[in-house]
Amino acid sequence: MARKTSQNAKIRLYDSTATPYYLEIDADVADFSGPIAAPLTEEILDLDRGNMNANAEYRQSSDEPLMAPFPISFSVYLRDATQTINLRNWLRAMWDALATQVNAHTLESTETDSQRDGAVANAAFADSNKSQCIIEYLVSMSGTDVGLKYNGVWFPPEQQMINEAEDGIPLSLNAMVYGTVTDITGFTAGTDVEA
Repeated sequence: MARKTSQNAKIRLYDSTATPYYLEIDADVADFSGPIAAPLTEEILDLDRGNMNANAEYRQSSDEPLMAPFPISFSVYLRDATQTINLRNWLRAMWDALATQVNAHTLESTETDSQRDGAVANAAFADSNKSQCIIEYLVSMSGTDVGLKYNGVWFPPEQQMINEAEDGIPLSLNAMVYGTVTDITGFTAGTDVEA
């Protein structure tokens, strides 16, 4: 039997259609891991001819650290054949442009939907087979919902691991986030691909 977290956490994967399609899964393994904010540029110390004095100052690095992807990970228990197939198809859509349908719904990539630097839309992948989605992670604590929204999430195929366990079949999901991170207090409205 699957373990339950006391906070009743759920995860939704969203695409980029006008009314986004989503797939909701229970986060009952209690192992979600991800930062609460996107990275910033680095501060580089310029010393005065190698000396620390009143002329020393910090300068901002290039935007590379700001735009660098960062990892998130979580596991889910595969509960039934329908949800397993839908989740598998959603993941396959992240790296196969010819397989973008989940339960007869065509997914659209979110790769240019956010602005990590606050001004310019994130660049699209050079490889058109790759696609991104949104992950929303929501936890109910003491009757209050709190969570995070990760934009521009990509699931590298070789990092998605299925395991057999005594109390079920967990799927360990590992993703890279290329977009923004924002706080949420509820899920975004959309169309459930399982409906």
